[in-house]
Amino acid sequence: MVLRRAVALTAQAALVWAGGTLTLAPAAHAGTVTPTVHCSLPAGQGEATGPQQMSVDLSPAIVDPGGKVHAKVTLGPSPATSGLSLNDVPTTPSIDFAMSGGATGTVTVTGPQINLDIPAGKPIEIPPYEGDFIIPADASGPISFTPVRNLTRTKVLGSTYETPCDVTSGGGSIGTVTAEGTAGHPATLTAPTTAVRPSTGVALSGSLWTVGTTPVPSLCAADGGGCDTGKFVSSTLAISGSGELSGSAVLAAAGTVSDGSYLVKVGDGTKEATAPLTVKAYVPGGPRAIALSRAGAPLGSVIEVTGSNYLQDRWINTVGLDASGATLDDTAVYVKSTPHGTFSADFTVSDPAIASIQVDEGNDPATVLTTPFAVTDASATLSAGAAKVKPGGTIALSGGDWPTGTTPTAALCAADGSACDSARISGSTLRINADGTLAGTVTVAGSTPRAVYALQVTAGGTQALTPLTVAPAFVVLTPSAGPKGTAVTVLGQGFAKVATVSVVGLRADGSQTSDPVRTKVVGLDGAFSQTFTVNAADTVAIRVREVLVNPRTETAAFTVQDGTVPAGPSFALSPSEGPVGTVVQVTGRGFAPVATVSVTGRTADGKQTSDSYVTRVIGLDGTFALNFTVRDPATRAIRACEVLVNGKVVQQSFTVS
Repeated sequence: MVLRRAVALTAQAALVWAGGTLTLAPAAHAGTVTPTVHCSLPAGQGEATGPQQMSVDLSPAIVDPGGKVHAKVTLGPSPATSGLSLNDVPTTPSIDFAMSGGATGTVTVTGPQINLDIPAGKPIEIPPYEGDFIIPADASGPISFTPVRNLTRTKVLGSTYETPCDVTSGGGSIGTVTAEGTAGHPATLTAPTTAVRPSTGVALSGSLWTVGTTPVPSLCAADGGGCDTGKFVSSTLAISGSGELSGSAVLAAAGTVSDGSYLVKVGDGTKEATAPLTVKAYVPGGPRAIALSRAGAPLGSVIEVTGSNYLQDRWINTVGLDASGATLDDTAVYVKSTPHGTFSADFTVSDPAIASIQVDEGNDPATVLTTPFAVTDASATLSAGAAKVKPGGTIALSGGDWPTGTTPTAALCAADGSACDSARISGSTLRINADGTLAGTVTVAGSTPRAVYALQVTAGGTQALTPLTVAPAFVVLTPSAGPKGTAVTVLGQGFAKVATVSVVGLRADGSQTSDPVRTKVVGLDGAFSQTFTVNAADTVAIRVREVLVNPRTETAAFTVQDGTVPAGPSFALSPSEGPVGTVVQVTGRGFAPVATVSVTGRTADGKQTSDSYVTRVIGLDGTFALNFTVRDPATRAIRACEVLVNGKVVQQSFTVS
């Protein structure tokens, strides 16, 4: 039975892989036919017959006998479909052409191997592919090419299967190339028909160029005179083995190339060709405007000054002014505007006297714009969220008022801020955003002893500390303070797998409060989540203890306050960002008791990522906790949903840093 299933899977997966639905744009040597094809399916799956569109673009139009022809192939849907949905199937397409006229025989175009996702019962789509073939050395004159067969090779379950689809009727020629010596034929050149801007790349193409030579572009007057290679500052032009020219050449700046009609000329040492080209610089669509990434920042920060609606390729001068409007020369920055009339300058807050920032275009007084700016105190803030982490664990950090343009580093210090050691931080994704906020994660070295530390972050001349507890096991309370009746989510990490833990309230003398004991079974990842309602006014802490195991005990402080009971979150991630490989602690509340919850990663368009899903049985209190490892860089969110019950779905964003 297992063998039969494997054969069936292989056979259905290898059904005709000879179809794509993308349309090839018309070209000089392109042709399309829609013949009837007969496909022989592998592994005893039978046969299929039906129409299939075939579009082919051949180049160059003239080729030396024995020379190379390049083909671009697009195939319509195959007459057969797959009975199974399969992903990432290695597939190699090919097509055979019969030659007539100036040559006879058959040539084959083979595309590169690609991985296809195959939907069940739907036409299989293969993207357009390209390949080369050689015409016979004795070919002479026009050669017509007629498709006679598609052949697709697929690799499924360790075996390679071939699916031939032969043309049985309704075919015909899809194009012609002429076999004759190309040395005496002039080269062709194609340039954009719409205006191009200075300082931008100009895409060029052509055929019948001399193989093995280097094409050199130049810009000439409209009458063909005054050609200047210096009007192009760089080039990626190249000539293929079949004499095809491709690539682009970047025009010089607007000050060197003025608006007008030109001829672009390309020469390869033996041939030349020209094509018309119109150059027109960017024209601003409105008044000049500037903006700052921050209206104020500490000394040493780097802020971004941006502008729009400037003339292109102009020097933009950015400088700080003091309160009297005097120029602080040492602050000046110079950049050039882009071909789109914009600019971006990194401005360093290097002088405490800066009161505003001024921008002008090419020292023209008529273009001066000024915007206020304040030099602020370097009083950066730092927070470590839950402030607890296991050795080798990762925790998210946040903060504000940090100097932009600097790189933050982290170290672990003694609780009083002394004896800081960067070696106790094994990884960091910390960054400072344009608005001065700190974000990212740090990973504590796995060898770090259990203790209460101070986590130190340094950037430029700014430094801040925040408490951090490192322990193999710990509990975190959400919230950690509230009035009587507060439902506290007690999250535990590092406990014995599948052990039962008891959760109780404690008084100041260490005795148990009157609130009833709650219990929870720890997950296979050593984590749990349990709701504990604080009704006793004398509660000062909540204690978690393993029952009949170890027994390990962890305690977290809770403060009873006046007021109304706050609403707790229903879904939380910790951390909410990190690099690929980050283990995210996922906790939820308010779910259906004893239901199963499935946690998955999600891409920006809502599709499930390639990461394995994680399931957990929800506790009687409607809470759960589990660890989800983010390995797919496309992850943008993490989603939890109940399986077969209510169908409740909640989602939180996750940033891959």
